[in-house]
Amino acid sequence: MIWFGNVERLVVHPDAESLGFASETKRMRTALERVAEATPGLWGPELLDALVATGWVDRTTAESLLPQFRHFDPDRHFAEHMRRLSFRGTSATEEFRAGVRCVINEIAGNASVDRVGPEHCVRFAPSTFEGIVLAHPEVSFTITGRTREAITAAVEEAPDAIVVVARNFDPITAVQLRSLLDRTGVPGTLVTVNMLLGLRATALRYQPKPEQVVHLLSRGGMLRSADIARLGDRAA
Repeated sequence: MIWFGNVERLVVHPDAESLGFASETKRMRTALERVAEATPGLWGPELLDALVATGWVDRTTAESLLPQFRHFDPDRHFAEHMRRLSFRGTSATEEFRAGVRCVINEIAGNASVDRVGPEHCVRFAPSTFEGIVLAHPEVSFTITGRTREAITAAVEEAPDAIVVVARNFDPITAVQLRSLLDRTGVPGTLVTVNMLLGLRATALRYQPKPEQVVHLLSRGGMLRSADIARLGDRAA
């Protein structure tokens, strides 16, 4: 599997005291958790490279201890990590956005962090499709201020879809997004973090075509679990 992760997110340079007092097993688990939080889909040599890049273990230790962690589930850890981040607000925005980019890259392809208007965003462009994702680790998220400006700037680019990801949304948010996009021809989709993780799990299990995932992300409105279930049905 190709590693699309950012090694800079893995290099944490643990202090000498932490390394000195932690057992090899604890250091290995810490390394596995750091890698899973950034790039949960790694395996083989790429996984070993990433474990070493964390600074918690060397390659020899990683190779010798990895079989002992065969029950470690990187996908589950990644999901729990994203849910924790989604409660933390603006202090976790960069890390949350990176996690969203990871998911979009896995399920749709060709995703990268960029800017639109005053905000950073995730752009994804599988084939001829172009989408823009705004990621906010906030509860009861509403579209105001910089996010409103970012959506207005995104509309000017005429993408095929604008997606907003948050922990969850205030009931007014769907109305706000619909009002901003009215008569623009650009669909806007609201995706909670749980729906995004459910979409990832479904895509990894059933391997739908990227076009099917893109169609789902560009449907407009609030993404529902029934929509994700239909994706699994069509791919089966």
